[in-house]
Amino acid sequence: MVRSLYNGVSGVRTQGFGMDVWANNVSNINNVGFTASIPEFKSIFYQTSIAAGNNPTQDQVGLGATGMTTALSFYKQGPFMKTDNVLDMAIGGKGFFGVTNGSGTYYTRAGSFGVDKDRYLVTNQGNYVLGTQNALTQVAPSPGAIEAFGRVNGTAAVTQAYTPSIDTTDLDLGDIVSQGKIRLPEFLYLPTKPTSKVTFKGNLDSSFKTEPITLPVDAATYTSNIDNASRTINLRGQVTADATITRPRKGDMVTVTATDANGKTAEFSAPIDEHGNWSVSQKFENDFDLATAPNLTAKINTTKEVANQEKYATELLNADGTKNRLELTLTKRIPQGANGTVWDAVATVKDANGAVVSNTNGELNFDHEGRLVSTTLASIDSSGSQIKLDFGAPVAAGQIYSGVTSTAQTKSISIAQDGVPEGILKDYHTNNSGNILAQFTNGQVRSVGKVALYHFQNEQGLAKMGDNIYSQSANSGAAFFYKDAGGKSIYGAQIASRTLEQSNVDLAQALTEIIVTQKAYDANAKSITTSNEMLQRAIELKR
Repeated sequence: MVRSLYNGVSGVRTQGFGMDVWANNVSNINNVGFTASIPEFKSIFYQTSIAAGNNPTQDQVGLGATGMTTALSFYKQGPFMKTDNVLDMAIGGKGFFGVTNGSGTYYTRAGSFGVDKDRYLVTNQGNYVLGTQNALTQVAPSPGAIEAFGRVNGTAAVTQAYTPSIDTTDLDLGDIVSQGKIRLPEFLYLPTKPTSKVTFKGNLDSSFKTEPITLPVDAATYTSNIDNASRTINLRGQVTADATITRPRKGDMVTVTATDANGKTAEFSAPIDEHGNWSVSQKFENDFDLATAPNLTAKINTTKEVANQEKYATELLNADGTKNRLELTLTKRIPQGANGTVWDAVATVKDANGAVVSNTNGELNFDHEGRLVSTTLASIDSSGSQIKLDFGAPVAAGQIYSGVTSTAQTKSISIAQDGVPEGILKDYHTNNSGNILAQFTNGQVRSVGKVALYHFQNEQGLAKMGDNIYSQSANSGAAFFYKDAGGKSIYGAQIASRTLEQSNVDLAQALTEIIVTQKAYDANAKSITTSNEMLQRAIELKR
């Protein structure tokens, strides 16, 4: 009977432990990043009254229950809440942020972050957030950037700023031991990156343009015969392409002018066929003197090829931030060859006032399929810097280029230069890989730091330290990073920016468990009073 009293006492104590846990969950329901605890109980031990012998069951009596432990519900994701703080982060999946107060490393899922007076990334409790820092190089801003930065406290001008050394939007985390504090400077500056290369891509129209032209026909290319009896002149000839008549076509008209000894003239014409042949037989009136062979001249009404000319221009950035202008003129060489086309190129660099800084010329040679096979226009000087003129990279043997082509299609040339103007920090934001990105006024984006994400073999073994932070223990094992097949550290989760993970406490479940715990507490208390009454009855039997 005495055992039942102690069993009741252990039950009351155990249910009180459970009530403490559930009440703590409810009290932290609005606590960012709070992870609910679940009370777990166990029997103390059992006492065997009589050996089992031949009985099919044991004759054992339990000696009560006790609170065993509290399990952490890391398996359950808390709801997300959007915020206006660009540095707030929420972990979508498993993992913990690492923080330090200088004396040790701790872990939390509460991503309510900001910066301290020294511009280090910290938690609301002032702990430093751990991660990888992009190396910051101190630089002197340009006069324009100094003016844009303004003055600190209304007095001192900003004469020093920082530049993230690695040009990336996704830093490599490296190893756990290399993680440290992350600094987010107020004054970030990207100096001007001068132009070193101008890239051309697209197509130059290889189709030729023509315009009408009248050209003399060489007398050596045709023959004439005068028939005095019929008063007829017969002419026959052939027009072939040469330096003067570049493109004779079927239907072009050859016009012959005959002038007799008296100065009287007559004009007659004949078309050429697809081979350039032409012939004509012209009968004359009696007033035209054929006694003396007339003077004959011939001309052809045809078309001539006109050189295509294309002009392009782009800005060039100098190291001091000033700008020059590159002008490129391409003129197709005529006549067009059977094996391809040649474009003569003239490149000129002018300063902001239009004065010529330098110029050079060369040629672009295309094969019969329109592929650029060679160029003699490689680079040009711009205020002391050599600018590479890139018309494409070889894609096959024989130096065949892929950047610019010349086919009978619409012209469409795009020009890009790799210079970037100076930029100053516009704002910070984060991405789903945990990078804290600096957005600059010139459109450039650099990762200034990357927040580390830690994992454990046994999250349940973490030791609670208060303020929603945990420390590793022998039960949790050491913190580690996930790695990909190449050994590179990866997250294994995603980070939601401008977002906080709320407490994962299920209020309905917690209130239900409180009611159940209360009833269990009452029942155990009742077992104590009932056992007391039974003992009282036994004492009264002696009387």
